[in-house]
Amino acid sequence: MQKEDSLNYEKEIIWLFDPNDYPWVREGFTDFSTRQGISQSRKREIDEVHKLIGYADLEDNTPPSSRNGDPEYFYRRYFTIGYRDYEAYTNNNCPTEAVDPLTVEPKIKGSSPKRKAQIAVRVPLFILRKLNTHIQKTGMSQTDVVVSALAKYLDSTSDIPLIQRIVALEERVAILEAKG
Repeated sequence: MQKEDSLNYEKEIIWLFDPNDYPWVREGFTDFSTRQGISQSRKREIDEVHKLIGYADLEDNTPPSSRNGDPEYFYRRYFTIGYRDYEAYTNNNCPTEAVDPLTVEPKIKGSSPKRKAQIAVRVPLFILRKLNTHIQKTGMSQTDVVVSALAKYLDSTSDIPLIQRIVALEERVAILEAKG
């Protein structure tokens, strides 16, 4: 099984730290001896180089990645931060493997933090998570998805005047932002 194929077998993402606390994390693949969980010795090994923020657990039926009688192992995603990353990467820069942790879901690769635009930042997290699958399938940016949905709403053939639809939309956004 290829590293990227392991995405198809992901069951859940386990966050050891709150992903809301990180503007980006490094997304990588490594071999684990089990489909789920992580041993303390493996965690210490990763933590020697980077701070382990989270990892993917795989489904029970996931085939091993090893071949030819080698010991069984399973490629799984893991998320880290280098101990000096935020000092080394300033001014909205980040490494190429960086992803926005709030876009990470089982079976879906995280989106680059550089693709996040201002309009998408205002979308409450629970709505953005619903849009993430669509964003991944179409390759559209978060802004394109939000603007497209907004255009359809504002171009509606409803009998309600445009100004009233805009006022209603602003009220809904305010309510959603309060929830988020």
